[in-house]
Amino acid sequence: MILAIDPGRDKCGWVFASEEGKLVASGIFSADRAAEFFRAVVSGKGREIASFALEKTGSFPEWFSVHECLVGNGTGKELLLSLAKSVSIGVKLVPEKGTTLLARKLYWKHHPPRGIRKLLPEGMRVPPRDVDDFAALAIVLKFIESQSAR
Repeated sequence: MILAIDPGRDKCGWVFASEEGKLVASGIFSADRAAEFFRAVVSGKGREIASFALEKTGSFPEWFSVHECLVGNGTGKELLLSLAKSVSIGVKLVPEKGTTLLARKLYWKHHPPRGIRKLLPEGMRVPPRDVDDFAALAIVLKFIESQSAR
């Protein structure tokens, strides 16, 4: 599984995705809970991560392992990099350029608009919640794209 994190000063979006870039589970944690999040990742226990989840497709596996850990290269990455290092998780930095706009598109792909939102042009639709977790999914997709371009 791929773990990606969209860092921020106050909050971080995260996603577990398949090697093909399909969302498995995602969520948002406050920066002050970052150490707790990394401990949950290292535990490999699905129920530990599930407590941080906002989105998931089906049930999260009881046990999991991270094959790739990606972190966006934006604001707040230093804390995540030091925490990952402290628990022996190797990290690859991925450029974040364009991930916020892609995150909105990904949100609406997973939650098609209904009612009056359906009538709004795509550029005017604002998701009803923060989409930092979908920004993390955008990081995964950018990484996969960069790997296939090699």
